[in-house]
Formats: sequence, structure tokens, C-alpha cells
Amino acid sequence: MKRGLLLLALLAAALTPAPPVSGGPGSPSLEAYRGLASWVDLFEERAWRRPGRAVADMAAHGVRTLFLETSNYSQRRTVVNRAAVGRFIDAAHDRGMAVVAWYLPGFSDVRRDLRRSMAAIRFQTSGGERFDSFGLDIEASIVDPPSRRTKRLLTLSRRIRARVGEGYPLGAIIPSPVGIELAGDYWPGFPYRQLDEIYDVFVPMGYFTYHVNGATRVHDETAQNIRMLREATGDPTVPVHLIGGIADRTSAAEAREFVRAVREHGVLGASLYNWSLTRDHHWTELRSIPTNPLQSPALPLPLPWTDPVGNLPGTADRHPKEVWFEVPGQLGSRTLTFEAHGVVSGEVTVFVNWTPVGEPAATGAGWGPTQSILVPDDLLRDARPNLIGLVAEGDHPDWSEWGVRNVALA
Repeated sequence: MKRGLLLLALLAAALTPAPPVSGGPGSPSLEAYRGLASWVDLFEERAWRRPGRAVADMAAHGVRTLFLETSNYSQRRTVVNRAAVGRFIDAAHDRGMAVVAWYLPGFSDVRRDLRRSMAAIRFQTSGGERFDSFGLDIEASIVDPPSRRTKRLLTLSRRIRARVGEGYPLGAIIPSPVGIELAGDYWPGFPYRQLDEIYDVFVPMGYFTYHVNGATRVHDETAQNIRMLREATGDPTVPVHLIGGIADRTSAAEAREFVRAVREHGVLGASLYNWSLTRDHHWTELRSIPTNPLQSPALPLPLPWTDPVGNLPGTADRHPKEVWFEVPGQLGSRTLTFEAHGVVSGEVTVFVNWTPVGEPAATGAGWGPTQSILVPDDLLRDARPNLIGLVAEGDHPDWSEWGVRNVALA
């Protein structure tokens, strides 16, 4: 009888929610999702053998965040290789990098998925270090129909949120909106808006290498994923860290256009999948991903644009690195006009479709007079949108103070 009571007590304790894991007062920090990141899954033997060396290589290439898989629904252990997980976290934190745990649920056993998600969130190294955030990898389709899968996904997500509290940052690692649409019957009615109410940031698996080849197509699909997600959530400023293609199937030119597309849209950060497949020619392009804040208004902006944008503290500081504008196809030469604020010589460069066309003249501390730059016809596309950017020197945290307003293409 006593043994039965003990078993009941243990069962009740296992099912009792643990105290919330709080990230502190106010909104959850999105710091772990800003700038360049890299990924390590359970099958990267080279990384798991020597976590410190893998982290050192990432840091040398400018990586700010490591996404680390802790387990998945097919594994026997709640956290696979706990000792190595601890070494990853310690090595990353020693180098000033963030670490985001991610877990792949199958949705066939929601209690098990919850237990494993919380094990990652509550994991501590021997020195007391923890993951900086947690991402749920939402892609498994072993549960049918999709409506049942959606219900279990939302149940799991809400239970995770209830246990961690509102202050802990959660990421939704989702299939690409383009991929969901192309797959048709894979996940109809995907719950973008409900997930937006639970999670703090979306991490779409763009994986353009499954859909397209060629730099221009990679650029366009990347841009389409961002725009579709903004439309599906109903929030043009929804926080996004975008995963590009599988690295060893991505050319240098494709990596360059992926980076350009995420920069034109001002997302928080971006990455290729995964670390062991990323080569020097990829890192060369990826290093130019800015460490953006959450931007508002969302880029690219339409022309003409009258309001101040850029990095003017207290006025307009949501686009500290660059501002991109988009206009439809153009025939003939045009003149770009704008007013600049706080610009010093050589601080800001004007690009048209990523070709530099000039620099704003120095203005001193205030707003200067209207400036103009001629944009020749051969730099403007006739049948595709044109991107016009003002890009400042520096990156986080050494932003320049600068701004523009009344931007138009005459």
C-alpha cells in the first residue's frame, strides 16, 4: 500500500508544472537571434567530438549565435550527450556567443515532447550556464491529418510558454512559407498567427537549395519567404531570423544573393545550414549580415519616402546600418534626391541594385539641403524591382549617427 502511494506521489510530482523560467521583466530579449548564426545538429560528428574547436571556428568567422540540437522525437535520451552540450555552452559563452537549444518534436507524444523541450530549457552546465533561448523545430509530419498535427503543435507550444513565462525568448523554427505552399498537402492551414501569439521570433527554414538554382532565383525566393511570413502573420515587423540553403549545395553567388535579400528586408539575422558544411567562400558572404535591431518600419520602403530613417537616437534609430528602398522597373536615367542628417564624408554609400553610385555630402550635425545623385539607365532594371540603399560604415555596437528623409527618385 505504501509503495502504491509512493508511486502515485512520484507520478503527481512528474506531472506538476515546474516554476517558470523567467528572462526578467519586460519583453523577452531577441539578442540571440541577431546577426550571423550557425547550426549544429545531432549528426555532426566532427563538432560533437571537439565542441571547443567547433565554437572557435564559428567565432573566427563572426558567428554570434550557435543553434544546438539537444534531441529529437526518435532519440532515446531527453538530452543527447549532456557532457558535450555543456562544453558547447561553456565554450560559446566564453567567447561572447549566445546558444539556442532546439528540439524536433514528433507530436505523437505531446507529454514526451514537452518533457524534452523543458529539459533543454532547464539544462545547466557544471558551472551553472544555461541556453540563452529555445527553438521548437516544427516540421515533422508523422501525425495525420494536418489538423490534428496543428492542434498538438499549439498544445505543446502553449504548455512550453506557460512553463517558461512571458519573459523567456522562444523561437518558432518553421518550414519555409514558400515550401509549405509548394508542398500543397504537407501542412494546409499552417497556424502562423497562433504561433505569432506564442513565440517571440520566427526562424523559417528557407532551404532554397530544395527549390531553386541560381543567384537571382535564390534572392527572389528568400525575399518571397520574408514577405509571405509577414503577410501570413499580419505583422510586417514580425521578428525573423532566416535560415538559407544547405551550405554544401550553395554557391558563393547564391550565398551573396541570399545575404543581399535578407539585408534588403532588414531581418534580425540569418544563417546557412549547417556549420560542418559551410566553407570559406560562404563565410566571406555571410560576414556581411548586420546585427540588426527589430526594425520598424519594415524594409524595403516604397519611394517616395518622407519620414526620417536611419540611426538618429530619439528620432529614428531602427535602421542603424542601412535603409533600403524599392521602386518598380524603370526606363531611362533617374535622379535620386534626399536630405541627410549628421553625415560625415565617407560615412554612407548609396547603392543602386548593389552597385555604388555615390556618397551623400557631409551635412554636419543637422539636416542639410536637398542632395541629388544621378542614376544612369544601365543600373536600373526595366522589368524587375529596383533596390536603392543607403549603407553606413560600421556594425553593432559601433553604429554611426546618420539619417535621411524626403527620399525620391525623380
